Amino acid sequence: MKMNEKETRALVTLLADDDLSVQNVARKKLLENERSARAVLEEFAFTDSEGRVRIAAQALLEEMRLNGLADKFKEINRNSYFDLERACFILAKIEYPNLDISKYIERIDRFATEMEKRVAGVSHEKQKVQALNHFLFQELGFRGDVKSYFDPQNSYINRVLDRFLGIPISLSALYLFVAQRLDLPVYGVGFPGHFLLKYRDDSDFFIDAFNNGRILSRKDCETFLNRMGYSFYDTYLSVSTPKEILARMIRNLVLIYHQNNQRKKIDTLEKIFSDFFTKTEEGG
Repeated sequence: MKMNEKETRALVTLLADDDLSVQNVARKKLLENERSARAVLEEFAFTDSEGRVRIAAQALLEEMRLNGLADKFKEINRNSYFDLERACFILAKIEYPNLDISKYIERIDRFATEMEKRVAGVSHEKQKVQALNHFLFQELGFRGDVKSYFDPQNSYINRVLDRFLGIPISLSALYLFVAQRLDLPVYGVGFPGHFLLKYRDDSDFFIDAFNNGRILSRKDCETFLNRMGYSFYDTYLSVSTPKEILARMIRNLVLIYHQNNQRKKIDTLEKIFSDFFTKTEEGG
């Protein structure tokens, strides 16, 4: 049943009631009437209302915002084609609520438009990759953040685009988004500890976006793991699905926030992306 403004105001004040059961009833009713309650909540949240009420109103508005992101994500997840790019930007909105996604998509579009001119008429696969590598890593200056590897900004695609810094999986994601616009058959590979890219599913031609797009062979990948003291298995070089890539991104962030003891952010990630907490290799 739709509430009038007077009823809504009364419920907002009850969010700070001493009785937790009263708080929960008020919160539930406000969530059920989110559309009409939002304006009143914003008034209490951003004016000189009593401190406890103001804090409670701000908390409920944030819960509504996160619920909205969860709904957007569920919509993506229901589609037969999982849009990794859109999902990455929704992930970023958890940390950056005012993010203008269209601005960043336009920037990726511009990268691809410039690359289309450069690879027009080029038929050799490695030459196309080398041209893209030179553009992204030499001219634009994208690079792996070796100094502050575990900075959360390195995991959010908007901050990767802002700072030209990232970790293996976020730089690989950007590479994928540009490559897809160019119709290049580039795929993600959930290699243990260091996310890679693969040119064509049936090839042994790999790209290390964290290290300026360095081209690797299957033997190079095997040597990398052996040096770290791990055994190598062919399955480590299998192509990752877009959902598996996002799952790994989320797990990386949870690991980072655990190290920084940021429990609230971990809870937020787990709430919104609970379907993605499957057994996924962590790191990079």
